[in-house]
Amino acid sequence: MTIDATRPHIGRVYDYVLGGNYNYEADRIAAREIIARIPSYPRWARLNRSFLGYVGHRWAMEGRTRVLDLGSGLPTQGHLNTRLPDAKILFVDNDPLAVVQGRQLLADTPDMGYLEADVREAGAMLAQAESFFGAERPVAVGCIGVGYFLTDDQLRSLMQQLHAFCAPGCSMAISFPAATDRSDPEETGRVLVEVARVAGIDFYHRTAEQIAELAKPWRMIKAEPLEAWLGADVPSVGGPDPLQHVGMMGVFADRE
Repeated sequence: MTIDATRPHIGRVYDYVLGGNYNYEADRIAAREIIARIPSYPRWARLNRSFLGYVGHRWAMEGRTRVLDLGSGLPTQGHLNTRLPDAKILFVDNDPLAVVQGRQLLADTPDMGYLEADVREAGAMLAQAESFFGAERPVAVGCIGVGYFLTDDQLRSLMQQLHAFCAPGCSMAISFPAATDRSDPEETGRVLVEVARVAGIDFYHRTAEQIAELAKPWRMIKAEPLEAWLGADVPSVGGPDPLQHVGMMGVFADRE
């Protein structure tokens, strides 16, 4: 398990923006450059983490007891383990630092595990998930802040394999950036791709309709801005922001 501290990782950039301590100088430099270009980024990150907490609360109310969470980051405050403390949860990330620290944080919770895997290699990941969950497959899937780092083919393949893995009646939660009617989709996508390169990642901007198509055969139930799901106001951002008309969307889908 090798940790490269010289290159930024989007998960550690996200951790830094949320006020965490599991990041390196390369991550902090990238985060500050992203914020300089997109002042609204910290608001997106906080809304995304709050939506994750909302998802956990919703699943707890629905009585879901098995969860597969992709691109997990660190299972700290507001994460699914705090909302579903009695559930069997498998966290997944491709960042070795998140995995090492995550396993330490979950050491006293035998029904929760942390898998180092890349969602772009869904077959290998799900083979290990099968060992973790066994034959019990009423598994809720968290895909919060993941899909926009995958190509169309990668996202479509992931969704199809997850659909085959999960039992009917399973739920999936997805989040992604989306432009409002007041913005230029092509310009929005260009800026997002350009800024993502600061963190050394590829970024793919899509509409809710495109997400619904790529997620098939999952059935999208509802797509709303995260502020709507959370009942939160949209704070203004001081100064110019090329993505002032872009926000985060949350989607729930089910497995028929």
